[in-house]
Amino acid sequence: MKYLKADISSPLIFSNCGNFTSDSKWLHMERTIDNYELIIMNKGTMYIEQDDEKYELKEGELLLLEPYRNHKGYDYSEKGTSFFWLHFYCNDDCTLYNHEEAMTEISMAKSNPYFNGLNSSVLIPTISRNLNLDRINVLFRQLMHLSQSTYYTSHSVNYNLTSLLIEVTEQVLLNFDSSVKNAKDEDILPEILQWIKIHITQNISLQNVSYEFNFSKEYLARYFKKRMGMSMQQYINNLRISKAKQLLCNSSLNIKEIAEELGFIDEKYFLKLFKKYENLTPKQFRNAYNMTFINNV
Repeated sequence: MKYLKADISSPLIFSNCGNFTSDSKWLHMERTIDNYELIIMNKGTMYIEQDDEKYELKEGELLLLEPYRNHKGYDYSEKGTSFFWLHFYCNDDCTLYNHEEAMTEISMAKSNPYFNGLNSSVLIPTISRNLNLDRINVLFRQLMHLSQSTYYTSHSVNYNLTSLLIEVTEQVLLNFDSSVKNAKDEDILPEILQWIKIHITQNISLQNVSYEFNFSKEYLARYFKKRMGMSMQQYINNLRISKAKQLLCNSSLNIKEIAEELGFIDEKYFLKLFKKYENLTPKQFRNAYNMTFINNV
């Protein structure tokens, strides 16, 4: 199993697409192409191989075929077999992950709201099951419609293609079972994250957490970085800045009081850190966003 990770800070590049339905027994042709192909089965079963890897693709399943590899059918599909097909190109920044690499990245994305590794990417596996085809089919039919339209710019289909692959990625993330990834029978990470959240208003650090959970600082630093995609101090800083933004918008505390509330011994350090993460001073943030959240008590 491989996963295509592709940068979408600019849209992916649409080639062509369609909806195929066989009117008799059918065998996929043999060919090699220079782009990625996405196949989404709507009805029946397709028998296709990529080099020496064979796939029996059933209704509701998705298959991603790679460029410059030999594709051909290895058995006949029944009459009425139907599927969507889509050809596209990636931008320069794309990578094929193995299963372990992709699962690590997904685990980080699901565990850490501050991890931005997938924020500007899609992640499409070689084969996907248990997809919500209703949502995908709507996006695919929109894409087919746009591909036949005479828009003044090709970006319309490129953005629609990218939106479709974002939806597939979102469903892959939703279907991810994090328990499969835990090497240990009991995973300590959720307990660590909960402890940090509870004690975020104190001046906590890696040393405090390692002492609390009886780990060496070196081991815990490596473990946390591997599981969360950032250092523990970066995570703590993100959590504190998030809490500071809530207090700036929803409390009458002044800047010094907010710094103290969040465990900052030095107000100047809080000001510097906030500016680094938000590109605004706390005062500028409060002036811009104060009263954004209004509650009816």
